[in-house]
Amino acid sequence: MKKKIVLLLMLLIVPMSIMIAQELPLVPDKPGTFTILNRTDYVGYDCGFTKGEITANLERIADVVSVIRQNPVLSDIRGFEGRARIYNLNCKEVGGYGIPSRISFEFSSWYKRKDGTITMGTIEPPEWSIYLNQAKPGWGASYSHDDKRGYFTAPLKKRTPEPGIDVYDGEWFVIYDASRPPYWIPVTVNEAFAAVRENSKKEKNEIAAQYLNEFIEKEWNDIPEDFRDKPAYFGGGISRVTHKPGYGDQDSIFPRIVKVNPEYWNRQLPRQAIQIINFNAVQNKVYLRQLKEEYLEKNSTSHDLKRFEESFGMEDIQRLVPLIGK
Repeated sequence: MKKKIVLLLMLLIVPMSIMIAQELPLVPDKPGTFTILNRTDYVGYDCGFTKGEITANLERIADVVSVIRQNPVLSDIRGFEGRARIYNLNCKEVGGYGIPSRISFEFSSWYKRKDGTITMGTIEPPEWSIYLNQAKPGWGASYSHDDKRGYFTAPLKKRTPEPGIDVYDGEWFVIYDASRPPYWIPVTVNEAFAAVRENSKKEKNEIAAQYLNEFIEKEWNDIPEDFRDKPAYFGGGISRVTHKPGYGDQDSIFPRIVKVNPEYWNRQLPRQAIQIINFNAVQNKVYLRQLKEEYLEKNSTSHDLKRFEESFGMEDIQRLVPLIGK
């Protein structure tokens, strides 16, 4: 009985994609096509955008897809069917402007059934996303600090390889108008603690609330007055707000607390125009190449996505810059 349970647990632990791939070999040389899954309902009915603005925005989205498709994996499609699917985003983002959207590039791999017929997987295929007009990024590395005020965290390690391109932690990219004010601005320690105090009032247990407030005020009093109007960082104690990016010898471990800068947006441009783009693009090509080869060996349907990610480099990224303001 114990052996059966152990075997069952092992089967559950094995990734489903690998289990399927062992039965369904890929067909990497089969030519594929690319389709944009056009839709007009990607904008919420309560966002206030007109039909004309949405139609014009779809043209801008098509421009982005066209530029991305200059990548060699998407210009000479083999082994998969490519699709671009449009998703809606929060149109009422604090400090936001314009029509936000997400373009998901899907890689539906061709594979061979047991009977020898060739088909493709279309249910939740591997995908890569790019976000338009969303100044508060949806990155996994950028979690929300305070939704009401639009506060969120931003990585400390930032590099600007050229005007209009910022990269955080070597893989989180922002494409923007370098002539405009900064797209994010710091949240001060004062502002961050005001949010913490307000959120602490949601605690209904009186005893817990008392201790919580005591801890918060102690942490507040430990911050020198000279730092309270300076940028805040996410880290530390109960409040999760501190005035420095780390402690001890570790001085770069707490991300900045920031918010979208309303002054970044050029409001002379129509709302359908693209003013900021963000996406994840790992630049460790050796790592991606190893994954690509491993996935091909195991017939994983993520193989074609890794082919794209490995090939998606600075030339592809640079081609996006002229789309800003269009």
